[in-house]
Amino acid sequence: MVGHNRDRDSYQVPAALAEVSALDTFVTDYYEGRGFSVPTLSHRRTPLIDPSQVRQSFGAFAAQLPYEVKRRIRRSVDFPTVAVEARLGETIARVAARRPYADLLLYSGSALQAFKGPSMGRRILFQYQVSPEFIVDTLSTVDELRGVRPWLRESEELDPGMQAQHVAEVNLADSAVCASSFTRRGLIAQGMAPENITVAPYGGPRPERILDDAAAGPTCSMLFVGQGIARKGLHILVEAWRRAALKNATLTLVTSRHDPEIEEFAQGVPKIDFVGRHSKPEVLARMRAADTLLLPSIAEGFGLVLSEALSQGCRLLASSNTGLVDMELPEDLGVVVEPGSVDSLVDGLRRIVDTYEPRRPYRDVLFDHSERLSWAGFREKVRQGVGLPSLADETTPLGKGE
Repeated sequence: MVGHNRDRDSYQVPAALAEVSALDTFVTDYYEGRGFSVPTLSHRRTPLIDPSQVRQSFGAFAAQLPYEVKRRIRRSVDFPTVAVEARLGETIARVAARRPYADLLLYSGSALQAFKGPSMGRRILFQYQVSPEFIVDTLSTVDELRGVRPWLRESEELDPGMQAQHVAEVNLADSAVCASSFTRRGLIAQGMAPENITVAPYGGPRPERILDDAAAGPTCSMLFVGQGIARKGLHILVEAWRRAALKNATLTLVTSRHDPEIEEFAQGVPKIDFVGRHSKPEVLARMRAADTLLLPSIAEGFGLVLSEALSQGCRLLASSNTGLVDMELPEDLGVVVEPGSVDSLVDGLRRIVDTYEPRRPYRDVLFDHSERLSWAGFREKVRQGVGLPSLADETTPLGKGE
């Protein structure tokens, strides 16, 4: 059994099991083709998972509806993580109780109820985000601008119950799979034995190898995509951009939501453009046009935008507390900076500008690395982490998609 909310990780974890006919049931909030249909959510499915294998959590789905309404009329709305995961966890536990011998591969945050029993199968935790206490500790120790303004506080700081649930999940888990070395460090800090943790770096979409000259010109275009909050290091980026005073460079911020304090902090800083939420096709178009994606996160489970941007021919600059270190890119294509350090980020930004070439001849190499860092490779690592056979060992391979 696999359980997680929304279309997290493009359904690659349950798909990893489905490819080798090992997926019994996938529990999620909504899956297209299973019961009622929501036209705006038609993308919520994958050809690797048949709807008949899915069980939906209507409680988790309903808990998200007020958020979806509010985020369309307000710029900054917190996702109701605790309420959603609790309701999803209840559904997972009910389904698991009817399958007591099934192994459980459950996402952190909604695994606890099922891990408590009565399941007699293995309990495997997919730790998609860094543990709450590790996030709080990291923010308090490495963020140089922590006290400059009253930045929006993380839910992990405001709700100690999230850490209590995490501790319980880790204590009950037999093993864990996570996407980055940084997340692994958090699990070890929580007491999980290193040998019981598998790191499976996220993959990404197949590169389109677009090699036109649209980016030709003297200006180096840089891009940030994600939540505009302190954990993502956006306030560090604004200050580093201010101090770097780069010539012939622009920064575009595509934010699903952002801290109003950070937007105000950016007032008067030249060549920064907040453009707000974009659709996925619009984000990919921005990535194709940009030279470099920036992700200076202070605490990050991986950062899927790194893989997505790489597939569009972007160079990458990110902190060592992201998945960039696990992608093993050449230093000139993947610039690693210290999390929370303005000076380190200033140096990284200047390196990007100094090595910028208008016609971006390095894109061919970027596309090669994107091919190497595929979703298929991620799924193979997941199977390895849960003790399943390799797809190559199967006599009838299934699903040869990305």
